[in-house]
Amino acid sequence: MKIIPIFIPHAGCPYRCIYCDQHRISGAAKIPSIEEIKSVIERNLKTISKTERVEVAFFGGTFTLLPEDLQKKYLDAVYLYVRNKKIAGVRISTHPEAVTEKSMKLFKKRGGCLVELGVQSLDKEVLKKTNRVMDFNTIKIAAGVIKNSGLDLGVQVMLGLPGDTLQKSIKTARKLIELKPKTARIYPAVVLKGTGLGGLFKKGKYKPLSLEDAIEWSACVCDIFERGGVKVIRIGLHPSKDLNSEGVVLAGPYHPRFGQMARLAQTWGKPIAVIDPRMPPMAKKRLKQMGYYIREVPLHPKLAGPVKGHPDMMLFSYGKKVIYEPRLEKIARLLRDNGYECTRGEKIKSYKYPKDIIYNACSIGKSIHSPATETNGGLSIPPKEPRALAHAGSIIRYAGKIEKNIENLKTEFIRVKQGYVKCSVVVVDGKHIITSDKGIYDKWGVGDRHACPLLIRQGYVKLSGYKTGFIGGASGSHKDKIFFTGSLKNHPDGRLMREFIEKRGKKVVELSSGELYDVGGILFFDANT
Repeated sequence: MKIIPIFIPHAGCPYRCIYCDQHRISGAAKIPSIEEIKSVIERNLKTISKTERVEVAFFGGTFTLLPEDLQKKYLDAVYLYVRNKKIAGVRISTHPEAVTEKSMKLFKKRGGCLVELGVQSLDKEVLKKTNRVMDFNTIKIAAGVIKNSGLDLGVQVMLGLPGDTLQKSIKTARKLIELKPKTARIYPAVVLKGTGLGGLFKKGKYKPLSLEDAIEWSACVCDIFERGGVKVIRIGLHPSKDLNSEGVVLAGPYHPRFGQMARLAQTWGKPIAVIDPRMPPMAKKRLKQMGYYIREVPLHPKLAGPVKGHPDMMLFSYGKKVIYEPRLEKIARLLRDNGYECTRGEKIKSYKYPKDIIYNACSIGKSIHSPATETNGGLSIPPKEPRALAHAGSIIRYAGKIEKNIENLKTEFIRVKQGYVKCSVVVVDGKHIITSDKGIYDKWGVGDRHACPLLIRQGYVKLSGYKTGFIGGASGSHKDKIFFTGSLKNHPDGRLMREFIEKRGKKVVELSSGELYDVGGILFFDANT
């Protein structure tokens, strides 16, 4: 999703919190005209793919305290694009005391989708020292009005304000999770020229967080929000020309790459799980509780709906080598930071088989399995299409066109008559796999591999939009654990699979109790330590 920001610095805001200077933070000197808003939208739309979800956000002021006629003019200017389906919705930021049923009704009617509340802190001492008069009950009431109006809720918090401690910031985050916001933004307090905070700093009455402490606090609070099901969409101030100008930032943890540094600190030492963003919430929550850092792949507009968020359709790994579809650049950056050699692969250009399966090869130990013809009775696969597989020291791969960087890997390639290879295989260890595909089963068990596959019955794995999913798509392997999205009790060969896995010294982890569900696999990566 892309957000087009429209800055309305201090507009509508009757408050002057000691840390705030929206003109410098946003880089905007005045509120925009209607023509300027349209110009910003048009300029941004030219650079954004038509398949991308786009929203417009009014930031930097208290939108619902603007004169009502100006609110309407601003929203109507954007609603033209909403009506023409160029813009999916509108976001605003406002003060909790400025939320009313009337203002939310007006906003919703004109394309509104999310309201961000500037909370900053829920600690009484911090609020008093920053000239903010507010309590949790006020925020709770505002959140209720927002949600009852059919709008999503977002929250903003600020760390390291006068009187703040890490424990107070943690308490604020945990309290806000009770309101079930959809998104959160985390800002470490920065001392800006001309603000009340700047005055306190010059008098020696305020000491901002160091960069190191701010990174640690932000990583901790971000982790708490995300474990609570809240998506953190921003960490740190967005760099602007004014903020980067000499003498504007007097002190504090301002850095153009602050968010990336906080994310790296958050993930440090944690294994990474790459998942479909639509994974059942219970399964996602369990992974977080087990200490995994979750990264969701973006939904790919060229893939078929049921699999457009499946990691195994967009990313291939072989030891420390990773080949990724260009839309996964942010995930690749994270993996590079953790010691992986990431290669940008070819774009997926069509949902039609076999153009959709170029990354769907399966590596086992030092082997890679990829697609070779026929169907295995699962998803509808055109006959007479060559496909492939690989061995511990191999890759099971497609016999036709496969991603060129995978094809160039120096390893043993095992070709099988199955296009969706990775989806079809549960990798237990370098020699043992579970599959419902007879072709893969036969190929893996021959030769000098000393391999032992387990063949199970086809089906019994759910994938909305298709007759059935694949067992590999409902699983993931990491160290001594084999994960399943769902319970093996709901598969007629569940007991056999459990015994097969446990006999190899591995543990079965069921992330949820319902049917097995194909989520495109869970791809695990170890963190740098």
